[in-house]
Amino acid sequence: MAEKTDEQQQQLDHALVMSIQADHKAGMQGQPLPYQLRSDAVVTSIVLVCFILFSYALKHGKKYVVQRIKSLFQYKERTSLFDEASASSNRYTFTLTLITTTLAGLYIYEYISETNPILIKSVTNELLLGIYIGAALLYITFKGVVYEFVNWIFFDKERNKYWIQTYFDLVSGASFLLFPVVLLIIYFNLGIQTSKTLIIFLLVFAKILLFYKSIRNFFKHVYGFLHFILYFCALEIIPLILFWKGITYINNILVLKF
Repeated sequence: MAEKTDEQQQQLDHALVMSIQADHKAGMQGQPLPYQLRSDAVVTSIVLVCFILFSYALKHGKKYVVQRIKSLFQYKERTSLFDEASASSNRYTFTLTLITTTLAGLYIYEYISETNPILIKSVTNELLLGIYIGAALLYITFKGVVYEFVNWIFFDKERNKYWIQTYFDLVSGASFLLFPVVLLIIYFNLGIQTSKTLIIFLLVFAKILLFYKSIRNFFKHVYGFLHFILYFCALEIIPLILFWKGITYINNILVLKF
């Protein structure tokens, strides 16, 4: 009698297991959530570091930063030895420049994640972010070196120094406009077309400002206008095109490798 009861219990257990398995097979399979920047811990950490660096620059060097940004829209025939911005440390400019390159790398990563999903699935996020941020930093540094060399050949030392300072002031000042745009992209799902329009607007604005500063600093006379066009295209337009071509080439290599 006991053996018969055990046999019936085993049959009931088997039937219950089969029923559960059947229910699992009949159910709908879950779909993974799409990748979002705001859910990426690495992206959030980078944004937090940028915020801390911003706080540091504004807390300790607010007067210096404001003075340097104002100088972008002014022109002096020669820099003063008693100019506080010229005499103080350049650590705040370096800090804001580092923020600009980091935010630029974040935007490139966001743009690539929308336009090249195969690359995002193949390569780790940390590697891509490191490559794009490093590429932006290398681009800014390379342009500074090229400016130093070309201006050393064609222009005097004072104008060369003024131009280098203006260039890095502009790069560091761009962080104040780029930071809110990147926040909108990450945390408010700003559309790719809208974000691209804003970035292009910021880039064009920066180039126009450099255009104006170049004329005032190097080419004040009409006969130097052709020289100026060659100078501006060679040092502003072509490097930007080569930078984006380099990013595309790196992406293709990563896809083939991984």
